[in-house]
Amino acid sequence: MNKLHTFWKTLTPLILLTFILVLPLSAEEQTDDEAAQSTKKYVEFTLGGTYSDVKETSFFGTASTKTLRGLFKKLDALKNDDEVAGIIIKIGNIGIGWANLQEIREKLNEFQDTDKEMIAYLETGGNTEYLLATAMDRIVLMPSGFLNLIGLRSEIMFYKGLLEKLDIEADMLAMGKFKSGVEPYMRDSMSDAFRESMTGLLDDLYTQMLEKIADGRDGINTELAAKLIDNGPYTAKEAQEAKLVDELQYYDELIETIKEKPDVNVVENGAKKKRKVPDLNSIFGLMQLMNMLNPQPSAKGKPAENQLALIYASGPILPNVNTILPTTSLITPKTLKKAFEKARSDNSIKAVVFRIDSPGGSAFASDLIWREVMLTQREKPVIVSMSNYAASGGYYIAMAAGTIVAQPGTLTGSIGVYGGKLNMKGLYNKVGLTKEIIAHGQNATLYSDYGNFTPTERERVQKMMKTIYEEFVNKAADGRKKTFADIDAVAQGRVWTGKQAKELGLVDELGGLNTALTIAKKQAGLKEDDKYDILILPEQKSLFEQIFEDILDDEAGISTPLPIQLAQQHPALSLLKTHWHQIITWLTLFEKERVITALPFHIEIR
Repeated sequence: MNKLHTFWKTLTPLILLTFILVLPLSAEEQTDDEAAQSTKKYVEFTLGGTYSDVKETSFFGTASTKTLRGLFKKLDALKNDDEVAGIIIKIGNIGIGWANLQEIREKLNEFQDTDKEMIAYLETGGNTEYLLATAMDRIVLMPSGFLNLIGLRSEIMFYKGLLEKLDIEADMLAMGKFKSGVEPYMRDSMSDAFRESMTGLLDDLYTQMLEKIADGRDGINTELAAKLIDNGPYTAKEAQEAKLVDELQYYDELIETIKEKPDVNVVENGAKKKRKVPDLNSIFGLMQLMNMLNPQPSAKGKPAENQLALIYASGPILPNVNTILPTTSLITPKTLKKAFEKARSDNSIKAVVFRIDSPGGSAFASDLIWREVMLTQREKPVIVSMSNYAASGGYYIAMAAGTIVAQPGTLTGSIGVYGGKLNMKGLYNKVGLTKEIIAHGQNATLYSDYGNFTPTERERVQKMMKTIYEEFVNKAADGRKKTFADIDAVAQGRVWTGKQAKELGLVDELGGLNTALTIAKKQAGLKEDDKYDILILPEQKSLFEQIFEDILDDEAGISTPLPIQLAQQHPALSLLKTHWHQIITWLTLFEKERVITALPFHIEIR
C-alpha cells in the first residue's frame, strides 16, 4: 500500500508537468486550426463553350465539346467541399439546348441548400447566358457590356426556291396533319398547321422563360419579365436600373472586392496543364501522336456488385453505316444492339437509363432500336432520360421504356412519318447529263432520281407510310397504356414540349438525368446506402479501334459517299450545323430510304 502511494506521489508531478507543457501547444494548434477554418475560399469557375451528353470523336480528332456529366461532377465537388464558401461563375458564350439549360439550372439550384454564395459574371449575354445567371445569388455585368434579352424566335429555312433554281423537284408525302418535314422542300412558307404547331411550341417555351426569370430575380414577376424582354436589349446601365443585374464591375474589380473581405481567398478551379505538341520530325514524337489519338483506357477497380447501365443515343438515327470516318454523333441499330445486349446479359446490371438526344431519322433503324428497348424492358427496368430532343424517331426509340423522363423544354412527340424523293432530272439536263432508263416491273423506277413517282408508285409509298404511321401509333399506345385513338389525337406529327407531353401522357416525369438515375435505382430495388456503379454504354473507343472494327465487321450496312462523310466530319461544319448538317443527313436518308421519322426544324435559344 505504501509502495503504491509512493508511486502515485512520484507520478503526479510528472503528469502535471506534461499538462503544463502540452496545453499551450494544444491551444496554439487549436488557434491555428480555427484560423485555417475561418479562411473563406471563393472558387473561380468558367461556364462556356459547347456541352453535350458525350464527347464526340471523329477523324479530325476529339471535338472541343465538354460533357454535362463532367460539368455536374465539378459542380458537385464544389458543393460538397466544406472549404468553399462561394463560387464566381464566369458565363461566356455557351452552346446548349433548351433542356440542357434547364438541367444545368437544376444543378445550380442545389447550391441554394448550402451557405455558399453563387456570383454570376457576364461580359455580355444573351437569353441562354442570362437564364443561367438568374439561378445564382448575384449577377455582375461588365460596365461596357450588353444584355441581349430579346425573347425567343423560330426561323425555318425553306429550300423550294433553291431547288427550283437548280431544276430539282421534291416529290414528297407526309402522314399526319402536323408532320411538316416535307414543307421546307415543297413550300416557300409555313402551312397553317405548321404555323399552329410552331406557335404553340414557342408559346410554351416563352412561358417557361418568363417563369425562370421571375424565379431567379427578386421583385420581378412573369408580367414584368415580359415587359422587360419587350424593352431589350439593354446597355449595362439600363440592365442595372431595370434590376436585371445587381452590379456593374470589371472582372478584376469583382475579384478585388471579394478579396477585401476578411479571411477570403480566391482560387481558380480546374486549371489545365498545357500539353506539349509532339515533334513529328522524330520517331518518339510520332509515337506520342499515336498515343494521343489512341489513348489507353484508365485502370478501373473491380466493378460493384450492383450496376446501372447508362446508354447514350445522340444524333440522327441512321441505318448501320459503313464509314472510314467514324463518329459518335450518329445513332445506329448495330451500336445500340450491342449496348442493350450487354445490359440484358450482365446480371450485375439491375436497371438501364437510356439517354436520348435525337431529332429522329430512319424509320427502319428506329424500329430495330425500339425492339432492343422492348426486349430489355421485359427483363429489367428501362428509364428514358430525354435531353434537348427526343422527337419523331427519337420518341419512337423511347416509347418501349417503362418510364420516360423529360425536361419541360425537351422537344418530343412528333409521332408521324414523311418521305419521298428528289427528282434530279432537270439539274442533270441543265449541266448536260441525260439518262435512258429500261425498266421491267410497274414500279421499277420508284427509287430513280430521274423522274417523279408514277401513280402506282405513289400509291405504294402512301401505303408504306400509312402502315409505318399506324405501327408507330400502336406501339406508342402499348407503351403508354393508352388506346390507338388516344395517341392518334396527340400524334399527327405534332411536336410538343416536355411540359406539354407530360400533361398529354407521352411523358411520365419532368426532370433531368439525375431524376432518371434516381428512378432507376428505386426500380432496381437498391436501398439508399447500397453501393452501385454506373456503366456507360456504348463503350467509348479510340479512333483506331473504331476504324479497324468497321473494317473487320462482317455486317453490311449503308456505305455513305466519301464527300458526305467528309462534310459531316469537318469541324468547320459546326458553324453551319443549323441548316447544312441537317440537309446532308436527310439527303443521305432520302438516297437510301423513302420513309423517315424526323423533325423538320432545329430550335436554338438566341
